Amino acid sequence: MLYIIENNGVYGLTKGQFSASADVGSTAKKGAPNLQTPIDPCTVAISLGASFVARSFSGDKDQLIPLLKAGLMHRGFAMIDVISPCVTFNDHEGSTKSYLSTRETKREAVYTDYIAPFSEIEVQYDEGTSVEVDLHEGGKVVLRKADDNYSPLDRSQSFSSIKDASDKGELLTGLLYIDESQPDFTETENTITKPLNQITFEDLCPGSKALNKLLDDYK
Repeated sequence: MLYIIENNGVYGLTKGQFSASADVGSTAKKGAPNLQTPIDPCTVAISLGASFVARSFSGDKDQLIPLLKAGLMHRGFAMIDVISPCVTFNDHEGSTKSYLSTRETKREAVYTDYIAPFSEIEVQYDEGTSVEVDLHEGGKVVLRKADDNYSPLDRSQSFSSIKDASDKGELLTGLLYIDESQPDFTETENTITKPLNQITFEDLCPGSKALNKLLDDYK
């Protein structure tokens, strides 16, 4: 299973409310700073036993695409934290396109958010280096790629490297941790490898006699 997080630091459906991954000191559209310590999805995933953990930037296709392919092919649970800048306008007081203003001056059939047609942000940079990316709303994010000396097989190094980068105001990207020796659900639950949607009804249902025997075993 591959779990992809579209991480933009805000809850879009609540008009730009800080999400649990927003950094301390980052500001909302209205200028209010975030005071809450963020939750790092990658360290949480590693702590909970995920056997494939990675982070990338939506504008870095050269890095992100291989990670997506690897995550899909990984035997076990894979999680990729994708930094994805949000370009949606906030529903703030004073905006003529806000819900409150439109409700008072217009008769509308449905409420629709407007997403401005910004151009895609793309970056290219070498392993072991960092790059500062300018976001659409004026903010910045610093990304650092893991270099050749980084070992994603070392769980302790994964934790410390993510923390060290965070302390510098950077986001460590790339394949952060992998453990291919960890058994997947197919092994631990002793299930078949064939997809369930490809199993015939005859194979799924052993018949009344076998089912009755199974029920008798639980009496």
